[in-house]
Amino acid sequence: MEFTFDNIVAGLNFSENRKYYVYRLVDPRTLQTFYVGKGCGDRALQHIKEAKSLISKYEDATSLKTQQIADIIAAGKEVIIVIHRRGLTEREAFEVEAALIDSYSNLSNIQKGHGNDRGCITLEDLYLSLNTEVYQEPEEKYIIIKTTPEAINADGSLYEATRKAWKANLDRAKRYKYVLSVVYGIVREVYEVEEWYRIDDRIGFHGKPTTALSSLKGKRIPDKYRTKGSANPFLYKK
Repeated sequence: MEFTFDNIVAGLNFSENRKYYVYRLVDPRTLQTFYVGKGCGDRALQHIKEAKSLISKYEDATSLKTQQIADIIAAGKEVIIVIHRRGLTEREAFEVEAALIDSYSNLSNIQKGHGNDRGCITLEDLYLSLNTEVYQEPEEKYIIIKTTPEAINADGSLYEATRKAWKANLDRAKRYKYVLSVVYGIVREVYEVEEWYRIDDRIGFHGKPTTALSSLKGKRIPDKYRTKGSANPFLYKK
């Protein structure tokens, strides 16, 4: 059944500052959640519209999410949209979205939740993170990319979970030669970037592990990269 959000916007939008909601897309064939997102207006429906547009043009899907939606439609089913929280500020929506992404495995989200370094962690890992030596800032310019064990497992390696796909400025990123791969606030690897490139509206890089900045490996990033104001998983050296 086709419908729009026009007649239920009032139930989603409590005020101009509280117009955001967090939603899940569920596969009706398995009842498994395959995508978590935040938005306002008819954002939750835009993914389905995109998939239908590609189908009508006989084009291939550009993401796992869109491909799964297309498969559901091809099976004669409709994606189940669950509104998880509504009437949120954008900051609140980021937090709820990140918590939900932590809670569901095998999601098709390209990027993990906002502030994932404050997300799901065992008490033991938290203790180790907080009690690890903080590195001293080197002279070299670098970018910090924060990832998670869940992303590493889903992508197959630390490198794959680190190198893409990030909402960042490509021209600015090209000025940086090194990337620190950070898990739970600890530097796990340092990559020397060979190429930065665009992935739709996001960016990624090709690179390789390097001995440069190797003294940073196994150490904790400074607190200035761990505050709420630094919740973005993609950070430039300050």
